[in-house]
Formats: sequence, C-alpha cells, structure tokens
Amino acid sequence: MANITIEIYGGINTGGGGCACGCSGCTPFDAKAEYEAVKKEVLARFGDAGLRLEFIDTDNVDLAAFPEVEKVVKSGYPFPITVVNGNPKLAGGISAESIIGIVTELQSQEQ
Repeated sequence: MANITIEIYGGINTGGGGCACGCSGCTPFDAKAEYEAVKKEVLARFGDAGLRLEFIDTDNVDLAAFPEVEKVVKSGYPFPITVVNGNPKLAGGISAESIIGIVTELQSQEQ
C-alpha cells in the first residue's frame, strides 16, 4: 500500500460544540475518543503498513497553522474534519465506514 495519511482535526466550532452529532456539544476530547475507536477499526481492516492515522486537537491553536482545515471551517463545516493525504474529505463526524471506503478507493487507484 502506498503511504496514506489520515488526519482527524478536532476543535470547537464557532457556535460551540465540536461536532455535528446533535448532542449538547462535543468537545475535542469526545472527538478524540471517537477517533480512537475508528482508528482501531481501520487498522484492524488494513493493518498499519503504509497507513498513518493522527488526531490533531486545534482547540486553543491558531487555525492559520492548518490552512486547509481553516478554509473548511470558514466555509461553515463543523469539526471534526478528516483530511486524507492533505485533502479535506469529511466534516462533522468521524466515520470508520467512510474512511475505509476512501482507503479502499486509494488502494484501487494504485493498481
């Protein structure tokens, strides 16, 4: 497998809360816990050869340090934001099913 980097950015949305799950407002800590569960599922499916997953907490950080994420947030999309190989792919939740689909698609493009 070619190197695939998946970064999940957690943070606090302008209106409060860190995700769009409909609860009273997730925090980056909640998103981190969800990330850990998704990471476990993704790695169980593909292993860790050529696949890197990372959680980045943007709370109390200037988003200008992450220009692609800043652009997504300024466009109105909620945290958490999933970035694959530098390209924003998902916002508002962390989905193992969606990430598995993206990795599968990238793998098929290699062949």
